[in-house]
Amino acid sequence: MLGYISYTEGRKRGEVLPRTICGQRFLEAALPKGRRWLGALEAGRLAKALGRRGVRQAVFPVDFPWGEAFARRGILPVDILPLHRAMAALVVRQRMGELGISPSSATVAVAAERMDGVLERVLTDLALHNRYLVLQIPAGADRFCAAMRREYGVSVLRTPTRRQMEQADALLLFSPVEGLESRSPIQLRLYDGERVLRQNGVRFALPAKLGEEVEENCGAEQLLAVLLGAGILQNHQIPIQTVDSGQKSYYNAYTV
Repeated sequence: MLGYISYTEGRKRGEVLPRTICGQRFLEAALPKGRRWLGALEAGRLAKALGRRGVRQAVFPVDFPWGEAFARRGILPVDILPLHRAMAALVVRQRMGELGISPSSATVAVAAERMDGVLERVLTDLALHNRYLVLQIPAGADRFCAAMRREYGVSVLRTPTRRQMEQADALLLFSPVEGLESRSPIQLRLYDGERVLRQNGVRFALPAKLGEEVEENCGAEQLLAVLLGAGILQNHQIPIQTVDSGQKSYYNAYTV
């Protein structure tokens, strides 16, 4: 069972109750906003209740001060790194449009330790929309490359030089590459969940209709990670936000 933590004004006391958002079931810990030491006590009480029900991950609000009470019970925020990985091809496509890079002549370089289902979907999307795809993936990529050539006639460069990796129009790192000095105008580092927002300058927003179902301070990316992972949302339904160097964010003129 997944948890959902709400933290809002107007509630007299905390309580645990079932909640369904966009068809996904959660066990909600609803806490009143604005209480100090009483709030900490209630957070501890509700965290204990969720822990007893088997909750180990939860969607937390962005301004929640009692996260440690839940962590002590083994309840942690939903990991948003899978969301950023699943959205990678759409981010590349949008950034190419913003920079005036033509996919028909663009090279996309991808580095990872091994293939998995998410990476295969990202690579398929990249290969079908960009002229050149180069892969530095030691384990499991041969079958993918053969399938791309057989089914779509797409040739994938399997053993790129360091120079080819560094000069690609877009570089996606699903694992770190030591000593790589990329000149790519588009770079996504998709291996460090703690820093994925700061490194890549991109966020994802709730679709407008879904935003009406949840509190204003809902942890949008955590919720999106849950709904995308459950197949309730598809990645093309998720608006992409760009975050500028001053940490302000704005919606692009269109949604992919």
